[in-house]
Amino acid sequence: MKVLFTVAALVALAGCTSTPSKLTDAADRLDRSADNLYEEVRRDSDTSDAAREAQRLADAADDFNNGIEDDRDRDELRERFDSVAKAYHELRDELDDEDVDSDERSAFADVTRAYLDLERELEYRRVSGL
Repeated sequence: MKVLFTVAALVALAGCTSTPSKLTDAADRLDRSADNLYEEVRRDSDTSDAAREAQRLADAADDFNNGIEDDRDRDELRERFDSVAKAYHELRDELDDEDVDSDERSAFADVTRAYLDLERELEYRRVSGL
């Protein structure tokens, strides 16, 4: 009986460690999609404002993802997410002002989905002025 309980506990623990949390999954997706968007945007012009903003977002997403991997607490993650939110909204505004192609729009849609998932998981409320 003791062996059966131990095996059941190990299986349960293995299941917990192999299934990423929604927060981890969203952070990974944002990190990847922000990098992909940066590559898309800079194909047209490496020196455009949109390319600079996309790079800022990719860097902020990477920093946030590193915070997840370092097991930072939720309050610290929310603080790191402030820079992600600022970069995301600045890039969104920049892309609204530019003529972007369908590949860039698709890449930004992937970023937006991951960003909104993170926002929801962190119960993040954007402060006016961002």
